[in-house]
Amino acid sequence: MLNRVLLWLLVICTVLSSQHSVAQQVINASEVSAQCLSPKWQKRQLMQLKANSFQPLKLAQKQQLMMQLLNCLAHPDPELRDGIAFTAISQWLRNEQFDRQVYLSMFEHLLSVLSAQVIDEYNVYQSFVALMLSEVVRVDRLTPYLTEQQRQQLVDVISSYYTSIRDYRGFDRQIGWRHGVAHSADVMLQLALNQAVNQTLLSQMLTTLKQQVIASNEHFYIYGESKRIAMAVVYILLRDVHSISQWQTWVNDISSPAPFAQWNEVYQSQQGLAKLHNTQQFLYAIYSLIKPSDNKRLQALVPTIEQAIKLVR
Repeated sequence: MLNRVLLWLLVICTVLSSQHSVAQQVINASEVSAQCLSPKWQKRQLMQLKANSFQPLKLAQKQQLMMQLLNCLAHPDPELRDGIAFTAISQWLRNEQFDRQVYLSMFEHLLSVLSAQVIDEYNVYQSFVALMLSEVVRVDRLTPYLTEQQRQQLVDVISSYYTSIRDYRGFDRQIGWRHGVAHSADVMLQLALNQAVNQTLLSQMLTTLKQQVIASNEHFYIYGESKRIAMAVVYILLRDVHSISQWQTWVNDISSPAPFAQWNEVYQSQQGLAKLHNTQQFLYAIYSLIKPSDNKRLQALVPTIEQAIKLVR
């Protein structure tokens, strides 16, 4: 009996230890970026490859280099991170037919980075991982390779990352782009376009997207984040799985002055002014997307958006 108890305690301790190690996974972006280059592929060779439109490689060579270039997403040099790594991988994903296992490996790798605690003084790694993930998810939309469970995992992870963002730095002359909110919205846009994504996941994403319409830390959006959020929202609307009354409620929540009692109270603080600015930017963005459309479903929401715009002043 004692041995059985000891065995159960050992099992429990092992499980808890495993859970703890997963929860405490820490990634150092500088260590990852150090693996961006290799003896064969230094920056000069990669720049030459870019000059040749990333083409003079066989499929197997592209696959091998693609996995190396994922490390460049952590690099502070925008030429390596954005101009080469993201551009090359995105081009290959859109034009080549890789094995399903390649897509799954990329998917699992990118999700593990977004789920981890990342030490990154430049805060570029997870932002570009999210952007890269939007391209990997686009492949699943066109050539399905994920299961329902994996799509649920994806929505859970991108939702957690998106809502946790507190560093809203955008473009920098030396570092380039850091655009976590917009890049996360891009992932959800690709998911909204995927007919295999069900109503439960679409509803979860709608709830998630709302969380960053108003940024934290009294931040004013100035890098087009509101439009990227609005794009994802509009394509969820086009899926026609929520009633117009549900959408009206969602828009009314966005246009609520809370935590202020009325909108005319927001002019006395940075918190209020940021809320006013970001709410207006989002409403204008979504209005500019749906107003010119001939789509009846989009047109049905126009009066609600117009009323919200009149209210938020």
